[in-house]
Amino acid sequence: MGLRRGGETAPLYDRTFKCDRLERLSEPPELVVLGGSRAQRFEPSQIERLTGLPAFNFAVQNSRPEDAYAIARYLFWRAPDVKLRCIWAVQVTTLSDAPLHPGLLAEERLTQFLPDDLIAEQRAAGARVAAHEVRWSDEYSPRGALFRNGYDRIEARGIGFDAVMQTYLRRMLPRAAASLHEQRRSKLYFEKTLRLFNLHGVEPVLVIMPYHPEALAAFRAVGWQDKLDALHAYLRSLQGRYAFRLLDYTEIASFGGSADGFYDGAHVKRENVRRIVRQIIADLPGAFR
Repeated sequence: MGLRRGGETAPLYDRTFKCDRLERLSEPPELVVLGGSRAQRFEPSQIERLTGLPAFNFAVQNSRPEDAYAIARYLFWRAPDVKLRCIWAVQVTTLSDAPLHPGLLAEERLTQFLPDDLIAEQRAAGARVAAHEVRWSDEYSPRGALFRNGYDRIEARGIGFDAVMQTYLRRMLPRAAASLHEQRRSKLYFEKTLRLFNLHGVEPVLVIMPYHPEALAAFRAVGWQDKLDALHAYLRSLQGRYAFRLLDYTEIASFGGSADGFYDGAHVKRENVRRIVRQIIADLPGAFR
């Protein structure tokens, strides 16, 4: 289902688009998928078949813990009596005090749950991240799953995977080698989000997302593994203070994935997403009761 209004293109930030989709549902979801672009293809229909829980995909581009916290607050505010289970797709760069996405700053249904001074500061600074918009030619399910976007259009034009991968590595290897941003604010909101779910009797399932084997090897060659180790160390430090489950699917063997099931070095196709979801349920069957 593409995005059109009156037959014309309607540029729209994905945070607003997902809020709109959610508010069209006849009943609130009982499971939410959080995360960035790498989680946007998680299918609520598959999740419901496997768990019996009506789900919604609220993954958004360049997601940060501030996004996750505001989205969770919004969902609990709309349906305070719902036990909202959570699959939260994370990666090394999830914990980063990078500028907040313009789509978050523009959506008052979400910013109402964040401090006014943070929003004012970020707006004044001017977000220095790509202002991703939902395009009319993108296709989503009514429950927020992404079916088709620019990656699919690139494939349709016959651009081969090797060329896409080389472009991806040229862009991402310097980032893999670079130091991360500060993490104080992002860790604060990461922990606030865990606490929020715990207060509602939910242990979120954190899933460290996979990379294509070629990209993973290239990242590790420039020292990226130290960042993953630091993420694990931080999460271990939270155990005992917060209740959550952790699954590390960095390597495709961990969920029976396929190297052919990637658009580039990080973004998984539907077949790999479905394998990830099946493995989550198999690894943690009690997390969705």
